[in-house]
Amino acid sequence: MSQRRAGHVNRCPNCRINNFFCICSELSTFEIQSNVSLIVHVSELKLTSNTAQFVEKLLPDQAQIFIRGRVNDHFSPEPVLARSGRPLFLFPDEHSLELNEDFIATYPGPYNLIVPDGNWNQAKQVKKRESKFDDIPTVKLPAGLVGEYKLRRAPRPNWVSTYEAVAYALGILESKKSEDHLMAFFRKWVHATLQARSGDFSLKKELISQD
Repeated sequence: MSQRRAGHVNRCPNCRINNFFCICSELSTFEIQSNVSLIVHVSELKLTSNTAQFVEKLLPDQAQIFIRGRVNDHFSPEPVLARSGRPLFLFPDEHSLELNEDFIATYPGPYNLIVPDGNWNQAKQVKKRESKFDDIPTVKLPAGLVGEYKLRRAPRPNWVSTYEAVAYALGILESKKSEDHLMAFFRKWVHATLQARSGDFSLKKELISQD
């Protein structure tokens, strides 16, 4: 069996990285005031590069995944809208309000941050297809952010992964500490995944944890 094939066989069932590079010891959960509702397309569930799963793992009491796109299973927005907090839909359309201090002063939390996940077209269709989302304000991240997600090619440098979008949004809506906590794990996960993808498991495992 090739080393690369072995990497697929010996994956950790939780972080879905080869056991040699397993990152589960770095999954340090924490709590926030707001809820995070991740609307994930079913096609993303099988991808090891999907980032939404880790938002739920790090925020088990506040983050929840809602699946859409299943055959013969119509997505219902009611469970998403039933969650507590001021609902905000995180997607940069032409009507989006920028998340900043002025926004927080005008629309205080806690929030129910609704985040569509999937490729760009899948995410874009979520709000358009669900009329019950029509009255929910759409919000966007401040300009100037550069994605650190190296596992998929982004169409533009300023396009970030779902996980990064949540981290940066919570950095504004909750605290910078929340953003730092999420991004610290994200960088370790990306690093570990790239190591596993190299296919060379004869290399000594690099120290992932940092004091």
